[in-house]
Amino acid sequence: MWQAVAAEPQAVVFVSDRSGTALRRRERCLKLAGIAYGVDAERRPSGTYYKLCVRESDAVAAHLALQMGGCSRSLRLKETRPSASSALRDIAQTLWDEVQLLAGRLLDLVRTVAPRLLAGPSSDRPSD
Repeated sequence: MWQAVAAEPQAVVFVSDRSGTALRRRERCLKLAGIAYGVDAERRPSGTYYKLCVRESDAVAAHLALQMGGCSRSLRLKETRPSASSALRDIAQTLWDEVQLLAGRLLDLVRTVAPRLLAGPSSDRPSD
């Protein structure tokens, strides 16, 4: 299923010294997520290592797909680019959260200061 151009940067998302069920299970997860992948066999003196490679731009989505274990998700996992309206929505939500935090702090301040103000001057001071 490797559809990437050879010159395109690659990311390794899984390495194993066996080509068994663990490798096939991870291949199935990537296939369900719709992520192009390739298996590279690297021979070393200590043995053969199998690397599951994806395009560098799909590395985060591939890790998510592997963590989810496939979960029968046919939708492609990818990072979406925010639109102007979603950016404005995020800014408004952030401002609202900040206003709520400020109101909470002001309320806490009033709760701590009000009893002292209502009690009047302390009787410890000598009067003039």
